[in-house]
Amino acid sequence: MLIEPREPLVARDGRPFSSNPGARARSLPFPLPQTIAGALRTRIGLSQGLTFPEAAQEVRQIGIRGPLLVARKERGWALLAPAPADVVLLGQGKESFLYRLVPLRLGNAETNLPEGLFSVGIPNPDNKSKPLSLPRFWYWSALERWLLEPPSKAEQNGEELGHNGPQGEVRTHLKLDPETQTAEEGFLFQTSGLEFTYLPPSAPLSQAQRLALAVWVEGAPGGVFPLGGERRLAIWWNESIPLPQSPAELLQSLVQHQAARVIFLTPAAFRAGYLPQDGGLEGARIEAVALGRAVVASGWDLEHHRPKPSRRLVPAGSVYFVRFAGWSEAQIEEWLHSVWMQNLSDEAQDRLDGYGLAVVGSWTGELADLEV
Repeated sequence: MLIEPREPLVARDGRPFSSNPGARARSLPFPLPQTIAGALRTRIGLSQGLTFPEAAQEVRQIGIRGPLLVARKERGWALLAPAPADVVLLGQGKESFLYRLVPLRLGNAETNLPEGLFSVGIPNPDNKSKPLSLPRFWYWSALERWLLEPPSKAEQNGEELGHNGPQGEVRTHLKLDPETQTAEEGFLFQTSGLEFTYLPPSAPLSQAQRLALAVWVEGAPGGVFPLGGERRLAIWWNESIPLPQSPAELLQSLVQHQAARVIFLTPAAFRAGYLPQDGGLEGARIEAVALGRAVVASGWDLEHHRPKPSRRLVPAGSVYFVRFAGWSEAQIEEWLHSVWMQNLSDEAQDRLDGYGLAVVGSWTGELADLEV
């Protein structure tokens, strides 16, 4: 299913939004899976004649995968994914290069990482330049190349990788007195939403691309339905985007090197912070992790009429380097099927909510020596 917001989507963060003068409703950079899952379940439940909150437990068993960003192209919708965390762009202007981050052997140096985890970085770092900005979302073709054969250093145009996705838009609101048709004092507030269009640099407005959210779910009807804060409308298209399949040559690489990378396309939820409860991913041992700042998730519990507890989530794009340690080809193939485009989180409800959607990439399994 595709969900295309027709107005700026307000996917609020956890900061208070009250009736105080000058209040602001701030939106997250991208909606969380739980936001889309809640809207989908409400849509499905109402279409089946269910009532809430009585049917809350029933509809919670509806699982989703996503959301992922899609862009409208001439030949249809093109899938995009969050930028992987194991890449950095260094240099200046046209002399900038992509560098791959790899697990490092630090020699006699010590870290505060948990036992058994290696640091991740560039073996021969250039400390003279700061990392440049990369597109927040990569086209699926660019991500697939990075999954299969990521070069240690590559010249790359950022526009060829992808773009930054929906952009923020701020609207200022006021309350009108119906008798005088003038603004009431103290009722001025702002909302920040996500505009689901993308305009390439230096392109005319006629070339603006429509953006939407791709979600894989069963039983959701199409039509026009509110999504997010302020009950702003979105079009729910019953168009199906095929679920991406793992590249044919990927399995051979995993078997040869007895190692892999797991990249999360949606935030993941683990009890122990950024590490799964059992210390591995579907049985594979975690060797190193490349991830950004934690995503804080909260919300409002409509069933119990109270705030949900705040949680810290593994951000989308995080990369986990894992090792199989003597697995057979059949075991690795089974592992690949259990991870590719599946939700990996500790709690069953988080998996149903869409947290931890993952894909797999190659890794040689070798540790690089840090050159200083």
